[in-house]
Amino acid sequence: MSTCRHDERAPRSACSSACSSARSSAGSTTRWLYAGAVLVAFVTLAPDARAQDTSRGARRALAAREEGRPHTVLELGAGLLALPAAEVCPTSLDACSTGEASLGLGIHNIYQFGVWGIGAGILWGTTLRNDAARGLEDLERDHARRYFLAEVLLRYTFLRTPEYEAWGGATVGGVSVLDAWSVRADREPYSDVAFVGPRSLSVGTEGFAASIGGGGHWFFWDNLSVGGQLRYGNWFLPSEPATSPLGDVASLSGRVDFFDLSMTLAYRLAL
Repeated sequence: MSTCRHDERAPRSACSSACSSARSSAGSTTRWLYAGAVLVAFVTLAPDARAQDTSRGARRALAAREEGRPHTVLELGAGLLALPAAEVCPTSLDACSTGEASLGLGIHNIYQFGVWGIGAGILWGTTLRNDAARGLEDLERDHARRYFLAEVLLRYTFLRTPEYEAWGGATVGGVSVLDAWSVRADREPYSDVAFVGPRSLSVGTEGFAASIGGGGHWFFWDNLSVGGQLRYGNWFLPSEPATSPLGDVASLSGRVDFFDLSMTLAYRLAL
């Protein structure tokens, strides 16, 4: 507590001003100390509170899985999308090669109840190489492919322990194959001016997809697991490949076999 002594030789107004300034300074210091204490308490206690909430959610997810109660599973995957027997014809129907390997990234959301699980997901794939396309040599034309699958799934968990799960299942859905041709000027523009429209010539091919497979999970936390899956399936594309205005043909057509081998990371949330 601050005090202000009155000096008989000083004017009364000067003393009053000094006292007011001292009290204001003391009050400001007190407010700053109080705010600092609140901040320290928040920083100290907030992580504990979040940890308690996270731990509670993890325990609920663990109990739901062990007791067979409904819960959701968010699953991320990354791996290899292979088309081992596909006739890939990037330039013409007379110049085909057999086999294709691509990088695949996927995400699935699954509703799990007991040993059954239903859900939906997507898978995106891109080729690991670019093929030279027909055209003038000075244009340096390249060809690339991308894949997109949207599918629904059904799973049956035939093995369940506190640390491991194993399942088998099937998927059905649709697939889209995008063939894109570009020249060097598309990939390395001469200027920074952005023009309206795509920077490549593309042809899309859509069809039906179905697969069967299996996989498993190892639980390294109550509601987190890592694992893998392997599935085999077919794409049913139009028998006649689409063509571009320049005469380029879609690289895949007819029935195409595929394998999806991927690593997964799953997060479980109790309902």
